[in-house]
This record gives sequence, structure tokens and C-alpha cells, in this order.
Amino acid sequence: MRPIHHLMISVLAGAAVLAASLPVSAAPISDKMQKKIEVYKKQAVAWAADPLLVSAVKDANAKGPIEGMGNAKWKELKETDPVVSGFVTNTTGKQLTKWMEADAKGINKIVLSGAKSQRVAYTSMPAKYLGKGAPNFDTSMNDGKVWQQDESKPDPSTNIDTVQISAPVKDGGKVIGVLLVSLTADALK
Repeated sequence: MRPIHHLMISVLAGAAVLAASLPVSAAPISDKMQKKIEVYKKQAVAWAADPLLVSAVKDANAKGPIEGMGNAKWKELKETDPVVSGFVTNTTGKQLTKWMEADAKGINKIVLSGAKSQRVAYTSMPAKYLGKGAPNFDTSMNDGKVWQQDESKPDPSTNIDTVQISAPVKDGGKVIGVLLVSLTADALK
């Protein structure tokens, strides 16, 4: 082979390795995916009304966020840290995990947050401790509406191609928290 062929093969091989290592980019939601998402939205609303979740959010709201815990400090923690793992192993975290595992192909993460966007329980460590400012939290908390991501994209904490949805947690009609459910995009297709 001539040297130029070797160079071209090396460049193409390098490009293939680079492309394989890049995260999945955002993708549109098809009509078929949307039909499945609508079913999950109804499920999220039902879960958000579960008395266990409502009680856990009320308790978390009474306590408030962990003192001194912000998103910068949160990023320093590992999943094995007792503070982090406590959100998975508490009674509510175990229930969220049970729901997720019942549909392990369709759901890859569930996160429950209180009124100040602090985490109450989850199935795996989210990228942030405080979710305020993100549309998944703000829309459900402030507007009391079910929210849906308008495209699939990698979840920041799992890197799984995901469509996130969220539902308000209500107590007597008043929004007190938010339930986020991350749906695996491949299972929706």
C-alpha cells in the first residue's frame, strides 16, 4: 500500500473510535414514542399521588434541604457516601426502586424532590442535589403540570439516552414536590 492509503486508513480508524466514544446527541420524539410516553405520564401522576411519596415530601419539606449542601458540594460526593446512599435505601427510595425494577427496560431512573428542589429519594444519584432552574422541576412545581422533555438525550448522571418526564406531587391540591421519571429512549422506539 502507498503511504497515503495508510494515512487515510489511520484517519478513518481514528474517526470511528472518536465517534463511538462521543455521547449520544439529542433526537426527536416520534409519534410511536409519544404514545408510550403518554402512558408513562399517567403512571407518573399516579405514583406522585401515592401516600408514601406525599408523606415523604411533606417530611422533607418540614426539614428543608441538607444544611450546607449545594450542587457543587453534591458533585464531590460518591454514590457510596452515606448521605447519597440514604436516599436510595430509605423507605421511599426502596419503593421508587421497586417501581423502576418492575419496568427495568423502560425506566432508568426515578427522582423525588421536595418544594425547595432538594432530593427526597431516588433510584440512583442524580447529577444535582437541588433541581431548581431545570424545566423538569420548575414546570411541575410552579405550574402544577406534567412536564416532558421535547427530545431524547443523554441523562447527565447515567448517560443513557433518555426522555424525562415529571409530575407534581400534591397535598390537598397544593403542589409540594416533584417526581421525575427518566424513560429509556430505546424502549420507547
